Formats: sequence, C-alpha cells, structure tokens
Amino acid sequence: MSYYQYPQNPYQPPRESTGLSVASLVLGILSMLGFFAIILVPLAGVITGHLGLRREPQSRSLAIAGLITSWIGLVLAIVVYAVAIWLIWWVGSEYGNYSYYENMTYS
Repeated sequence: MSYYQYPQNPYQPPRESTGLSVASLVLGILSMLGFFAIILVPLAGVITGHLGLRREPQSRSLAIAGLITSWIGLVLAIVVYAVAIWLIWWVGSEYGNYSYYENMTYS
C-alpha cells in the first residue's frame, strides 16, 4: 500500500479555438450597428459563421448567433442599396428631361 499520491498529469489537452465563431458574432454585431453599409462586414460575418459552425462544434451557439446577426445585416445592406439605386434612378428619370433653355425667354 502506497502512501504517496500519484502525480498529476502536467500536460493538458489543448483547448479548441473558438476564433471563427467569435469573429462571426463580432462582425454580426458590427453589421447591426450600421456597418452594413460596407457590405463586406456582414458578408465576412456570414462566411466566418458558416466556417465556425462546421469547424468548431463546441461553440455552436456563438456561430449561430453570429450567422443570424450577419444575415440580418446583409439583408439590411441589400435593402438599403436597392432603395438608393431606385432613388437615384427615379430622380434621374424625373428630372432628366428638363432643360434649362426651354423656359428662357429672350427679349
């Protein structure tokens, strides 16, 4: 019978990273705060969210939250760009036929 305890294993298994999921969540939050105008922010959030969902199963909830917020930011960006393009087109077609010289009277 031994009175000495066994030494603990000094080598711990390395922790799996959660970098992609956290990056997706951060980019999703940034896209919800108004950075959706730069369409690369929500697009990068969607890509890192899908990669994090596939590669990091232990941080699934972070990846899903990042995906949801990034997709919402991407939809907002598409809607804002569509409205801006429509507005520019409408203003151009409404006032494009107006000529300054048509209403001038020469005396």
